Amino acid sequence: MTADARVTVPVGSPPSATGGARLVGVLIEIGPVSRQSAVAWLDYATVAGGELRSSETPRVPDRAIDKFEELVAQWRGAAEHEGPFHWSADLPPEKVEFLMNALYSAGLEIERGAAQGRMTLRPAAADEFHVVMVQQVLDTLALQGGSNAEFVESLRNDWLIARKR
Repeated sequence: MTADARVTVPVGSPPSATGGARLVGVLIEIGPVSRQSAVAWLDYATVAGGELRSSETPRVPDRAIDKFEELVAQWRGAAEHEGPFHWSADLPPEKVEFLMNALYSAGLEIERGAAQGRMTLRPAAADEFHVVMVQQVLDTLALQGGSNAEFVESLRNDWLIARKR
């Protein structure tokens, strides 16, 4: 898929002042990936969301957890189909950046909490889904160029799982 296929412009939108189309959303795709791994990750994300909400020193905003819970519900629906997991949606790039930054922060918080015996680490069965999700979402965001690509580069410098393999 080309970068052009990932840019969505609302029908009837006037051109921007520079003569180009306004960027409204990017087509985010996750998968195909093992349905079993997706279900393991979704089950884990449900537990992790509760643990993050009850954290004594929350580092992940409740609104980010709320958005992830909405996505988990959508992804559970996609995981009910036979065969590999696949999901896609048009999302504003700013929302994607917010969620990926929150996912990174959640991982750091969970690692700290697990070291203290108060949070649960992601099970190995969920790793495939987690890696595919992070890589595919960041790859798509990087294709948008500009500040989106800079965000991805910065995140990949800090987050080992986000680095290109």
